[in-house]
Amino acid sequence: MGIRTALVPLLAAAALLFTGCASAPAEEEAGPPAALEQIAALGIDTSDPQALVEGLDTLPIASRPSPDTLVASVQPHEVVLQPGDISLPLSDAGFYLSIAPYVDQTHPCSFHSLTTCLGELRNTPIELTITDAESGEVVTSEITVTADNGFVGVWLPRDGEFDVRIVGEQGTAETRVQTHEDSPTCLTTMQLTA
Repeated sequence: MGIRTALVPLLAAAALLFTGCASAPAEEEAGPPAALEQIAALGIDTSDPQALVEGLDTLPIASRPSPDTLVASVQPHEVVLQPGDISLPLSDAGFYLSIAPYVDQTHPCSFHSLTTCLGELRNTPIELTITDAESGEVVTSEITVTADNGFVGVWLPRDGEFDVRIVGEQGTAETRVQTHEDSPTCLTTMQLTA
């Protein structure tokens, strides 16, 4: 009788131990986080952080997920996704700067939100020139169109200083930016004037 009484707690402990082991593989097979699943469902490559940034930044406004279900923010060295507090490093891609030229309306912005930021000049043709401030080398020179969110994104070398010039039908704007550890990834202060 004493042995039987002693075995019951041991068997119960063994059952809990085996149950705990059995649940571990289920956690490994849980699949990607919800934020990445949402992005993949939009047809955006989630295996490449650079493609993910570009895909979300150029997504038509009507196709954007609700900020209640997905928020993606570009930091100098990573993209941060919510829910789940997922960080995807951008070390190999360079520094992503998203620029929203404007005429009448803008908003303060330090770190670009790929899912909520809206610029005034949506789907607007512009001429964009970016020059290395130290060497004078032209890094980007293109005629392009702002995305449906009013921004145009560019990848720049890290730890540099660059002169940005935008020319559009509404006027011209120029400014200098940096791509350091704590530099903003969102540029909303370029007002186009005649």
